Amino acid sequence: MNTQHDNLDDRLRSSDPASGKTFSGTAQAPDGSATGNPLRDWWLTTSTGARRSLGGGVAAAAAATVVLSTSLSGVGGPLIQLAEGTNPASMSAAESTGDAKMMSMPYVSYEYIAGESLATTGGRGHVYRLELAGSPESVALSAAAHFGVAGPVERSQYFDAAYPAYFVGSEDGMSPGVSVSWSGTGSWWYSNPAAYPEQECLAERKVGKGSDAYIECLEYEPAVTGKNPDESETRALAADFFTAMDVSFTESDIVVSVDEWSSFASVSLVVDGQPTAVEWSISWSGNGEISWAQGHSVSVVDVGEYDTISDAAAVDRLSDWRWYGSGPSGLYNGSPMVRSSGAQYDSVSAAEGDTVDPSETTDTEPVPSESETPTEPVPTESAEPGEEPSVEPTEEPGVEPTVEPTVEPMPLPSEPELEVQTVTIDSAKPALLMVWDQSGTVWLVPGVALTGVDMWWQTVITLVEGVIELPEPMDVMPIDVMPTD
Repeated sequence: MNTQHDNLDDRLRSSDPASGKTFSGTAQAPDGSATGNPLRDWWLTTSTGARRSLGGGVAAAAAATVVLSTSLSGVGGPLIQLAEGTNPASMSAAESTGDAKMMSMPYVSYEYIAGESLATTGGRGHVYRLELAGSPESVALSAAAHFGVAGPVERSQYFDAAYPAYFVGSEDGMSPGVSVSWSGTGSWWYSNPAAYPEQECLAERKVGKGSDAYIECLEYEPAVTGKNPDESETRALAADFFTAMDVSFTESDIVVSVDEWSSFASVSLVVDGQPTAVEWSISWSGNGEISWAQGHSVSVVDVGEYDTISDAAAVDRLSDWRWYGSGPSGLYNGSPMVRSSGAQYDSVSAAEGDTVDPSETTDTEPVPSESETPTEPVPTESAEPGEEPSVEPTEEPGVEPTVEPTVEPMPLPSEPELEVQTVTIDSAKPALLMVWDQSGTVWLVPGVALTGVDMWWQTVITLVEGVIELPEPMDVMPIDVMPTD
């Protein structure tokens, strides 16, 4: 029974001025022009089976094909209502209350200036909505089968009706398992604790006494390293994994990082030629085992093209965190962030070779100081013969006269003066940025990556005002200032 789809087909056809006529290709009005309703055009020219095939498991969803293009600019109100955080599913109950509306005042304030090389004219850019594809059960079982994890799909202990979560195998990290978060991008993770076996303790000592005593390991057996795949092997194995997950990529898209401790590879979902923050990754530990992998289960929906501001105008948004969007990880591989002039704190560690004798006690009796040593009474010189010498009274050691304390008013902390650093933004490149809305839906929106001297690339949404609704600004929480002498 396809009553719902068929009834909608009938209603759409009855509303079409070309009802009763046969067309091929793009739906057109009797005069040959487009009908003016792209959603209806798409629906009428796409088979029922094709429309139903938009859902699927890991393999079907990972390709993330753009399935629909229609503009929603005619709808009243903003298209997207941004969440206060990057992922509302990760917010705790406390974060969703007033506490989430407080943020710490920074020690350094940055003033951003647009360089003369930045473009000063706006443009247009597509907005994409990411939709869950398939079912959590199919995604979990597909990933579990790939990594050889057996067992049924179970609800996670962290399951929430708004943000459902499931797992196959183990969820406690003691054995291999696959977890699925069925919100946002349909993220799934595989973890394998066998990649990091427990190391045997070769030398140990007892520290402390009685119930406070504990055993400290002085030397572990060496960790197994160097058995992980090299760069070329990592690239080849990762390509096989991404292909199995039906991710569209080219070999040059794969990012690889290898050292003696691990091998890592990732690839981004590419939409309209632009990499995104939606990434598939896999890693091997030093003993050659796959330690973890992760992916997504989404389809991409093009919801239309919208006006964007210029790169130069986007610089003004750097000072407002609400315009931030997540870019692909490759954007952030650059020079260090501008450093603040705050004090550095040195870490304190025991000198090399220091040991603690288990037989030594840490409990020592207090040794009285010279001023605390009891003194005998001293006879005075004025004592007459035959009389008992008088004894000058001595004050009890450590006893001070009682003085009523004076309550001094606590000085109010003064607001710290922030150091202001001016940064000239002289480089920009377009980016498709990921954002979360208040309902947990993920979007890809036009943005730009900006940078200057001695700073990371920073990403800013470039949609014009009105397309998205920003969250409420956070109140600045002043830093506690300790009174000085």
